[in-house]
Amino acid sequence: MAEIPNAGRSLLHRTDARIKVAFAAIFALSVAIAGEWGTLTALLGLSLFLAFFGGISPLSLLKRLAALDGILLLLWVTLPLSGVDKSVFIGPLALSKEGLVLAFTITLRSHAAVIGFLALLGTSKPHEIMRALRCFRLPEKLVLIFHFTYRYSHVLFEEAARINEAMVLRGFTPGLNLHSLKSYGNLMGCLFLKSFQRAERVTEAMELRGFSATFPTLETTKSIKPVQIAALSVFFALVAGCFLV
Repeated sequence: MAEIPNAGRSLLHRTDARIKVAFAAIFALSVAIAGEWGTLTALLGLSLFLAFFGGISPLSLLKRLAALDGILLLLWVTLPLSGVDKSVFIGPLALSKEGLVLAFTITLRSHAAVIGFLALLGTSKPHEIMRALRCFRLPEKLVLIFHFTYRYSHVLFEEAARINEAMVLRGFTPGLNLHSLKSYGNLMGCLFLKSFQRAERVTEAMELRGFSATFPTLETTKSIKPVQIAALSVFFALVAGCFLV
């Protein structure tokens, strides 16, 4: 999760990363098991409160939700039309009630989870999150995967943008046809090969510099303040209260 640009003066920015990782785990589990619309709406409200509490601007939040909403738009188009029970009619269009309910539930669940994670993990620096994961005794290989995914994901997007720009300069015009599908398939294949080759080069360079699958640090692990433990208890109570709505 990329860090949200901010002056870092909010209370969430100053909260220990271990507390925020625990917050995020509790929140993710709650969103996953919640089934009622009232509970999901309350969790969405809690995530929006956390975003406001963390000093995240509405514009920054909307930009980060744009990609998610694009995927959800496809679900809103396909799910209501794919159900068997077509009991909802909008003019000549027959829609499935189950499909509409499922689309709305997915929308609530996904927005609550993404906004909550942006507020909790986006207010921490990546190395702080990695150190917090180590404190929770996560496997070192898994932590390294998270680290390198964050560190090199932007390189992958930049490479994809360059390949797409080269295709456009050669006269490629995207469309819903077989030629476009083949072109995008070639783009994905080329991107996979380039990313694999880059990964090999990075691995060799790190091994030549003595990398031993760990990142030594001079920072000492500080004890968690009692007030932050109290904040974790309050957050747990708020999440539990969402299930009583």
